Amino acid sequence: MDEEALHILLLLGFHRSNREIGRRIKREGLMPGQPKILEYLWFHDGASQKDISRECIIDKSTVTSLLKRMEKLDLIRKETRPDDQRGINIYLTDKGWEKAKEIRKVIYATDDAMWQGIPEEEKQQFMRTFHKIIANQKKWGD
Repeated sequence: MDEEALHILLLLGFHRSNREIGRRIKREGLMPGQPKILEYLWFHDGASQKDISRECIIDKSTVTSLLKRMEKLDLIRKETRPDDQRGINIYLTDKGWEKAKEIRKVIYATDDAMWQGIPEEEKQQFMRTFHKIIANQKKWGD
């Protein structure tokens, strides 16, 4: 495997960080995908299920299942949109906000571990470059 190829490094980095976050979050009693939804709703409370699916990169049927379980755990609530009776917005409950806060602590602690030993200047340069890579990828569409 060519570990100098960008696609390989992206794959390895994602896999390793995702596995570590999953290991650390397991204590929170959540299923895979639910932490991502909580973090997304932290920034986009009141999002549609379609937005959650697209932005969290989880297929629609899986999001439906995850949201049903999250609703039973009182982490989210669903409200009909006032402008469209067929549409539903997803909101964090008080318990959901608390769980999202805990998840964010775990995720950012994992990020901190990955940045260990890397000077701030290098970190900032990497982030600028990585944002450019993501912008190039967005040109491909969804």
